Amino acid sequence: MSSPSSLKLLAIKSLLKDEALSLSALKTLPMELFPPVFKVAFDGKQTNILRAMVAAWPFRCLPVGALMKTSDLEILKAVLDGLDLLIKQKAQPRACKLEVLDLRDFQHNFWKVWAGTEDVECSPDVISERQSAVCHTIRRGKQVVTVMMNLSLKSRDLCKSLKYFHWWAKQRKDVVQVICEKVEFGALPAYKPLKLLEVFEQSSIQELEVNARWDLRTLAMFAAGLGQMRNLQKLLINEIFTPLEWFRDQERKEWCFTEIISQFSQLNKLKNLYLNGVFFLHGRLDRVLRNLESPLEILAITRCMLSEADMMHLSQCLSVHQLTHLDLSGVSFLNLSHALLGRLLERLTGTLRTLKLKGCKLMDFQIGVLLPALSQCSQLVEVNFVKNFLSVSSLQKLLQHTANLKKLTLEMYPAPDEVYDDIGDVLPDRFAQHCFELLETIRGIREPREIYFVSKRCLDCQGFCVYDKEASLCSCWE
Repeated sequence: MSSPSSLKLLAIKSLLKDEALSLSALKTLPMELFPPVFKVAFDGKQTNILRAMVAAWPFRCLPVGALMKTSDLEILKAVLDGLDLLIKQKAQPRACKLEVLDLRDFQHNFWKVWAGTEDVECSPDVISERQSAVCHTIRRGKQVVTVMMNLSLKSRDLCKSLKYFHWWAKQRKDVVQVICEKVEFGALPAYKPLKLLEVFEQSSIQELEVNARWDLRTLAMFAAGLGQMRNLQKLLINEIFTPLEWFRDQERKEWCFTEIISQFSQLNKLKNLYLNGVFFLHGRLDRVLRNLESPLEILAITRCMLSEADMMHLSQCLSVHQLTHLDLSGVSFLNLSHALLGRLLERLTGTLRTLKLKGCKLMDFQIGVLLPALSQCSQLVEVNFVKNFLSVSSLQKLLQHTANLKKLTLEMYPAPDEVYDDIGDVLPDRFAQHCFELLETIRGIREPREIYFVSKRCLDCQGFCVYDKEASLCSCWE
């Protein structure tokens, strides 16, 4: 015996076989049938029906992005054509329910509930109320519809769907508001990223990630748009490089540095800041951090050159006194005051949960300054000291000072200097013996949950020797 949901699906498919009948039936179609009918029409790419259904949509929000598993230009055109019909209707004195077209790729219970595939009691009022909490507008005024979307730009060129949407939204900027909370660039663009973002409410962007290796010139040209993202809460910039022809042109580079750094004064809502492999911070960190209104929660400055003045500012800056995550991996302390790093940790004893100092070139004489503050960081969950130059004695002191940090779940330490021969190769017996003894040091106080001792990279096989509960050697020793 067929279930009611199966019978309903058969009835919907039968209705949609006759396009003219389906279009005429929309005038009297009960609102609870709109979602399942729309989903079947969407799966069947019945664009004429989709166009009409968008214009007649009886709910405040249409979360069509949850149905778009791949980019489909014809489907997108049909949906946007439906919005055009809706805009014309709204110019007339009649009520139209649809206010928000959600193009974000979110898992949305809306479709499961209305399709009858999820056993949830949910009235039309509840659905509408849930969507109101998710779909919000920022600018009020004469716009009649809001489009919500996120951008993940993995290619150098824009896909056809995004090009079409950009053209469509640009023509209707007075009646359409485009909200984009997250933008991710995964490639150096062949297009102008600022031109792409001109159709968006830039103040709606809350997360911006530049995960690709952009050149300095591209980032500087984009910087003016960055300054418009006044509600930005997360900024990630990864691996900026200087064009080859600019290496000796200091004037051009300084212009770019100024263009980029000056925009940070507008980003006073930042909570999470990740700067990896960017070389414009040296001597300028105060200009990056000084205008923040709220304390940062995450600060990751990795593989960057910092000056003594930068570290002085960091140790005193009000915006970093409540950090939960600090990552300075790859920042060399060979020529920096390690005392300033200790001073910074002293201010974070009550909040810090993650500390990463991987590859900072810390040595025995420097690590001792950090230990008193480190032992007071009672909220620490994760620490990483890999790729520093520490002896067995210093590592024992380090472990003794972290031994009472009961929330630690992941600990990573460098293998001690004594495990290497004169040319820097690992001596397997020494590696196993010293790491075992270090592990016993901490086990005398508490049982660590997850702890690793990691060697320097092997020059021959590029692997590592790792000691967990036993030694795991690089492939050269297998």
